[in-house]
Amino acid sequence: MMLQAAVIFQSGMILQRGKCLAVWGTGNPGETIGVQIQGRTGQTVTEADGTWSVDLPPLDASVSEELIIKSDSHKIIFEQVAVGEVWVAGGQSNMEFLMRYEKHKKEEVKDCTDPDIRFYDVPEVCYDGQLEEFDYSRQGIWRKANPENLDYFSAVGYYFQKALKEKLNVPVGIIGCNWGGTASCSWMNPETVRKVGEPWMQEYETRTASMDMEVYWENQHGNQMNDKGNPFADVFGEFMMPRTPTEEELVEFFSHIKDNFEEYANILQPQAIPGSLYEHMLKSIVPYTIKGFLWYQGESDDVPGLNVLYKDMLSGLISDWRRLWGDEALPFLIVQLPGYDCWLMNTEENHYPIIRRCQEAVADSVEHTYLCSISDVGEEKDIHPKDKKTVGQRLALLARGHVYGEEILCDAPRAVSIKRNPDGVAVTFEHAEGGLEIKGGHLNALQIISEGTEQEYSVYTEGDQLIIRMGNPLEEGVSVKFAQTPWYQVNLYNKAGIPAVPFEFSL
Repeated sequence: MMLQAAVIFQSGMILQRGKCLAVWGTGNPGETIGVQIQGRTGQTVTEADGTWSVDLPPLDASVSEELIIKSDSHKIIFEQVAVGEVWVAGGQSNMEFLMRYEKHKKEEVKDCTDPDIRFYDVPEVCYDGQLEEFDYSRQGIWRKANPENLDYFSAVGYYFQKALKEKLNVPVGIIGCNWGGTASCSWMNPETVRKVGEPWMQEYETRTASMDMEVYWENQHGNQMNDKGNPFADVFGEFMMPRTPTEEELVEFFSHIKDNFEEYANILQPQAIPGSLYEHMLKSIVPYTIKGFLWYQGESDDVPGLNVLYKDMLSGLISDWRRLWGDEALPFLIVQLPGYDCWLMNTEENHYPIIRRCQEAVADSVEHTYLCSISDVGEEKDIHPKDKKTVGQRLALLARGHVYGEEILCDAPRAVSIKRNPDGVAVTFEHAEGGLEIKGGHLNALQIISEGTEQEYSVYTEGDQLIIRMGNPLEEGVSVKFAQTPWYQVNLYNKAGIPAVPFEFSL
């Protein structure tokens, strides 16, 4: 068996600085393996099954190194290896969303060349053999930021690493581990799903109970619908992602792909099987040394009856991911879903307020977990907001404050208490140092409801408080709701330019 390192180890990669570095691969059983970089060395003997793993002492930041791996009979040299900060960007389509489609891409590509910003996309596979069945030569590659490569970058990841590099002045790498349209259960250990989200597992088992799974897998192997090797060959994505099409354009588009789309939508997709992406994507990069995780997902967990489980599901997922890396303190930065109404002519109301409350609850209850508010950049009729620059920059701000120790205002303003006044109420916020600001004069997304009827009001800010004045004296049974509908666009900010998190109080 020839000496090999895990696929993610390549020339042009970025390694994590300041932490013990894991390097692993395969070789001949019983061979001595030596690894060296920056004068740090490690050695081991290959196991009986051919696997080996070496931990090196922490590395210093650097723009160009060689990683050398030697066995008794072979030698591998990886060149142009940078050392800096490495983050895993996980989730579904809004994290996967490519720079190819991003709102600011045309302007960004003019000045995007930076060899210290690099992106690795984990191949989208969900079952054994999928890598061999299709051409995956475009994925699983470390790419440096330049006009030729920018299209392949996760847009959220790119803007995050660009903003972070400007402040830290070290190389920054993103490992994209995401798949559009996937629920959290796909990214979790199935045992965890059964423990914290049994209804998700029951739904899968009920759906497959009457299926001949042997025939199902015969039909999946080699099925062109499972060819995920070329992200630009996705006809649906190329049509939907760059802009929001009109209803007429949607009707025309679906008239041409109706049969294929319905067939694909109505069968069990292998990436929806609990644990499928945890096993085949996430585990393929473990234990590559990283700083933390970025997470933008939740849309596909908005299933009636199951969405209320999202707090436990996301908490379980975070625990699963940290356990794989053997570090319960790895930071986890969660993007809270923005306002959104409907998409693809689907007029059924979503229940994103439930998902958002669950995301906030996870940030409150799970250590080293932080909430990123993007409540001002959603799009009413598109589940894929095109502005990912704001998202990446807000995540970078959050990381700078909570992970890299800068003393900056990095959290979204959050309502923590409400108090009656003679002519209304005062809502007090945390993370509002220097005061709050309403941009545009009129406050969006606020509802005052009494006896089932919306009440008139006026508002202004005073320091860390939002003052709400009522035309009539407040009675008992009044609800103060902010951004509690599926669609909204928040325009209440703190001095860091971060929009307020949704809230609700009853008086």
